[in-house]
Amino acid sequence: MSVSVQGHTDSENGWSMTIADRVRAEKGGSAVLPCSFTHPDTDLTLTGSVIWKNQNKDVIFKCAYHSQGELCENVIQRDGGNRFRFVGNLSNKDASIIIDGLGQEDKGSYRCRVELNIDNFGTGKGTKLEVKAAQGEVSVVNGTEGESVTLPCIFKTKNNYPLNTVTWMRKEPYQHIVTFTAQSQGNWTTVNGGNQYELIGNPEEGNASTRINQLRVSDNHTYLCQVEYRSEPDFQCLIQKETRLQVIP
Repeated sequence: MSVSVQGHTDSENGWSMTIADRVRAEKGGSAVLPCSFTHPDTDLTLTGSVIWKNQNKDVIFKCAYHSQGELCENVIQRDGGNRFRFVGNLSNKDASIIIDGLGQEDKGSYRCRVELNIDNFGTGKGTKLEVKAAQGEVSVVNGTEGESVTLPCIFKTKNNYPLNTVTWMRKEPYQHIVTFTAQSQGNWTTVNGGNQYELIGNPEEGNASTRINQLRVSDNHTYLCQVEYRSEPDFQCLIQKETRLQVIP
């Protein structure tokens, strides 16, 4: 499942591409930059490249699809490192990436672009990445198989924007775990994830902490908590926090 992208959209000639307006994450943590697109109808299998550029128009990430179902290969990254990773899926029209080990040098604007066998398209506006000072070390939570544990997610609220969703993602391999959606009168509903996950914090007060029930050893991962603020018509701000879960058999 892809990150729900409800921010800025560029459209032209049957193409559209949508990105988050703003992503706020912490130094030393990770940030997902979501990007989704649509294209004119085609019977062709999509192949080609996913490209992300920074505000200086330098390519910071590029990978290529040679056929449907394959991995995005031939990866090129800024400085030849390995902090940038493709977490989208071309067949799902998802060109999202994740940046690990964030530093102050990573803050700024990022633009998404696809260069495919049917045509090329990109955003004219970028996602603004804010890298905030870390509030201590990345949280490490210990739990025991079969029991419950709470993953903390404490964040600074943005009172001028309405809260929309809280989503938990697993970093490696990348996967969406559960999404909670705001309802009326401060209630929240679980969109997916079943009964294993419970939102026990109050996001309106800057607390999106979530309980995992019936722990399994396979839950032993690093997770990202993502809080989404959205305002009409099309502004989306994502706050992302990282937590490490260690499950003891």
